[in-house]
Amino acid sequence: MLVELDEARLARLAEPDVAAALAAVGVEVPDPASADLDELAAEFHGAFLQPTSGGAPPVASLWTEGRFEGDAAARVRELAKSAAVDFDGVEARGAPIDHVGSLLHLWAATVERAPWVAEELAGVHIAAVAPALERVASTPDFYGQVARAVLGLRVALEGAASPEEA
Repeated sequence: MLVELDEARLARLAEPDVAAALAAVGVEVPDPASADLDELAAEFHGAFLQPTSGGAPPVASLWTEGRFEGDAAARVRELAKSAAVDFDGVEARGAPIDHVGSLLHLWAATVERAPWVAEELAGVHIAAVAPALERVASTPDFYGQVARAVLGLRVALEGAASPEEA
């Protein structure tokens, strides 16, 4: 979600173990031999960078404050620092630090070393971009499948962060 698919990334996703893991969460990897990378790039751009309909990209500050680099971005930086994770533009692949792809990357980096950070990321910041993901999830294309998988992951992360009493 941080970068569009190119030939190398698509080949990696098509490797049997990766493709099987993605299939398990409902994402069908396009066939590298027949995929139209230009079409996938346009889908990525419209879904995650500059949507032309249905709202903003999946950046928490945009959805909570209507602007880039808002309080949500500042809080994500604080969370990374509190977990002793050096999380800057390189780790975020040049995306805003509060872009859903960046948030998922930071969640993975903190889930074991700083579970309180992972919990807030899942319950607050990733949850904030759910409307953007729901918009993308309504499409049948590859990135719609990815958005549906991330929405399912978000629900699982929130459930893991606050388990119900049995």
